[in-house]
Amino acid sequence: MATFSYHATDNMGNAQSGLIEAASPAGAAAALREQGLTPNKVVLAAAVTPDGAAGGPAADGPHVAPFLASVPLPHIAVMFRQFGTLLNAGVPMVQALTALGDQTSNGRLKEIMREASAQVAAGNPFSGVLARHPNVFSQLTVELIRAGEHGGMLQIMCSRIADYLEREIEIRRKLQRETLYPKIVLFVAGLVLLILAWVKAGMGTSGLPAVFSRIVLAATVGGSAFGIGWLGRYLHQYPARATLWDQIKRAVPGVGKVSQKYATARFCRALGTLYAGGILLPRAVEISARACGSRYIADRMLSGLPSLMAGNGLSGMLEASGALSPIAVQMARTGEQTGSLDDMMQKVADYLESEADAKAHQMAVTMGVVLLLIAAVIVAIIVISFYMGQIGSVMNAGDGGGGGE
Repeated sequence: MATFSYHATDNMGNAQSGLIEAASPAGAAAALREQGLTPNKVVLAAAVTPDGAAGGPAADGPHVAPFLASVPLPHIAVMFRQFGTLLNAGVPMVQALTALGDQTSNGRLKEIMREASAQVAAGNPFSGVLARHPNVFSQLTVELIRAGEHGGMLQIMCSRIADYLEREIEIRRKLQRETLYPKIVLFVAGLVLLILAWVKAGMGTSGLPAVFSRIVLAATVGGSAFGIGWLGRYLHQYPARATLWDQIKRAVPGVGKVSQKYATARFCRALGTLYAGGILLPRAVEISARACGSRYIADRMLSGLPSLMAGNGLSGMLEASGALSPIAVQMARTGEQTGSLDDMMQKVADYLESEADAKAHQMAVTMGVVLLLIAAVIVAIIVISFYMGQIGSVMNAGDGGGGGE
């Protein structure tokens, strides 16, 4: 799958533009027609300049060290919050971007803001600059900024993006707090096992060989842990590997259900944010599905787009997907009937997150106890085997001494 940038018109003759994933330009055009859009131009996103013409600098692709290419969410949230405040105060856009570039402490974000300031001063849209850095700015962010540029309410969109990102940061911190105890238990257990293995590696040796063997053992364990973490971040940049990782998470008892609930809540919150920003519902569903962080949820939501385009309504699509509980589907249906779909989707996200929080807390406590018991059993086995070996050595020495008499 590749990412294409498109310019199209809807049934009312309004201009639409954005990004879409497809296997080929023809596939992207067909997908746009299914959404009720008439494509005028479809080109690879990597070949799009900030003004929409082909042949500019390439967009970010997969990085060998993705943690160096990305920017922490708190920095991005603060940037959009300050950007919206400056625009609302009447500061010109170029000056606001320059001030943000000078103020931020993140080197990567500083470069992007300086680039944005130069491009906007040259008459290019801010959304085009963001679209060239998909490792930093999500498609949801780009679409909201583009909608703000077209509708003349960029400061409002910046505030909505900041609200969305701050909520996402809160969820991530909550997950970190819930999993802190199991992580501590696992770390302490690993440390104890490493120390025991270190001591065992030094038995029977002396001097430099013993020290060298212990250093090699510690370096091997540390290097393996770093390598596994780096490999996971690197492979997650590719859709096929991300899908495989999502399938592995869903197969883990307990973890799978919690992660899917959080992903569904993220989908609902993104959908409410995009819909409130004036994005057409089919396009909002597509972007939210790709931004939810779960390929499984994304596939189920995207498969319902034809039904949504046929006029069956969002609640019917969500019910057919099976990703939401009946209560959440009814809340979405109420939002459709009362004309407050954006607010109701935010309430659905709050409801799903509360359920996921409760299950995550129960799972974290249970996992901590289980890990503690497993570590205790392993340590007990190692200690018992150590003392049994010592007792055996003493008895053998005693038998040898008795035979000598």
